[in-house]
Amino acid sequence: MTSGLTQPEVDVSGLAADPDPPVDVVIVNWNGGKDVANAARSAAAFGGRPIVVDNGSVDGSAELVEAEVDAAVVVRLGHNAGFARACNAGVARGSAPVILLLNPDAEIVAGNAGDLIRSFEHPSRPTIVGPRTVRGDGQPERSVRRFPTFTTLLLYQLKLHPLSRWIPPLRAYFMFDFAESEAAQVDQVIGAAFAMRREDWIRFKGLDEGYFLLFEEVDLCRRVADDGGKTIYWPDVTVRHIGSTSFRRISRLHLQVIWNTSLLRYARLHLGPAAAPLLALTFPVGLTVAVIRDIVARWTSPSGNRSNKASE
Repeated sequence: MTSGLTQPEVDVSGLAADPDPPVDVVIVNWNGGKDVANAARSAAAFGGRPIVVDNGSVDGSAELVEAEVDAAVVVRLGHNAGFARACNAGVARGSAPVILLLNPDAEIVAGNAGDLIRSFEHPSRPTIVGPRTVRGDGQPERSVRRFPTFTTLLLYQLKLHPLSRWIPPLRAYFMFDFAESEAAQVDQVIGAAFAMRREDWIRFKGLDEGYFLLFEEVDLCRRVADDGGKTIYWPDVTVRHIGSTSFRRISRLHLQVIWNTSLLRYARLHLGPAAAPLLALTFPVGLTVAVIRDIVARWTSPSGNRSNKASE
């Protein structure tokens, strides 16, 4: 497994307002529009150093960050290197003792760097910390999960997750009964925002770059748990997650292919030798649904077309 923790050969611009920030906030951008500038601005107000890693955007979003967020460091990779590799490059660019990964379509709306640092003093002595997450309308977003099993992934692949409240394995996986008001140990937190101490990030070699996109945070939480580490939910910091800013530029079919590829890697690494080939048998279901949804989207879109440029 590659770690990507060595300093990449990239062009860097921008200077942080605080030369020794307590938290590096790493934001991976791929055509994130104005949302990525909002994310970087919130990271600076939070008391962290925004490090925006640009995966070859062509929409001017990296330039917008440079123009509007003085505290931000912009790292240009020049192409779409994938989420995991870009995160690792951003972490390598920083030096703060705590790292927060933040989606480009998310903003920190409550709490500060000190509140996040305090989470690592929780009695469980966590390795990974996930903040409270709300949707764009302010309503709570489910940001914790149990680890996926073969059964839950099979049900998900069969597109039964909209019925998850009535299907016991999926209900347990999504943790519908989780109390969001108190800090608690969980299996995993979603990748929209989570934090680690730099020393732990290095020890676990960051995100596995074998994942281009999706499942990389699940894999990291799983590796931490297998080593005896803990992941906690921490409601003293809140992130508003708009969602799907970059995904809007790619077809559902392309996204389903990426999902399938990452799922296979996770299954091979964590669910035993039989899981991946059995789950692969479900791929026609997801691909067919994705094609139908793309056709419907083209028919109903005002422009009659959807962008499909995920790997530019």
